[in-house]
Amino acid sequence: MDEKKKSIDDLLSDLGVLEEAPVEVELKEAGKEPAEKGPKEVLENFLVGLLLRLDPAHYVEVRQEGNVLKAEVKGGDLGRFIGKEGRTLKAVEYLAGVVLAKHFGGAYRVVLDAAGYRKRQEEKIRKIAEEAALTVAMTQEPLHLPPMRPSERRIVHMLLKNHPQVTTESQGEGEERHVVVYPRGQAPAGTPGEA
Repeated sequence: MDEKKKSIDDLLSDLGVLEEAPVEVELKEAGKEPAEKGPKEVLENFLVGLLLRLDPAHYVEVRQEGNVLKAEVKGGDLGRFIGKEGRTLKAVEYLAGVVLAKHFGGAYRVVLDAAGYRKRQEEKIRKIAEEAALTVAMTQEPLHLPPMRPSERRIVHMLLKNHPQVTTESQGEGEERHVVVYPRGQAPAGTPGEA
């Protein structure tokens, strides 16, 4: 069967993600027992194993900043790796987090990017937040932003947290959860700035 036509379940099974046993994605040197691996090495091994199966032109660079591991995928068809609205990228980030959690519990967090996609998305959210703050400050009317993921809502809340004229609050449930920007002092009772 052509490698590219394998189902995602087959790929994940090959990487040990769907199995109940601990994930064992390691590159072993002949005749040597693998040394205890740190979170950076575990993440690199998982991502390299996955990327080699998806497109051998992909490669990854991983940096560890405290308990956050930042991985940047480069090379190959990154548009396909990112997926529509970043869905594939988010799914791989989630799986990488599961792999680290199996090895180290909840001690580490993974941030995965490809071709600067996350940075561009963050800039887009910042621009939306700044424009919303300006609009609310001028009109003195609350403004409902479109539904966003928790990380995007957090960017809006943090950016506008100390704004002198507006405050924020998250409203809605599930996929419909969004940020409302209020003129300062007009927000309903609740916890302003919650993600």
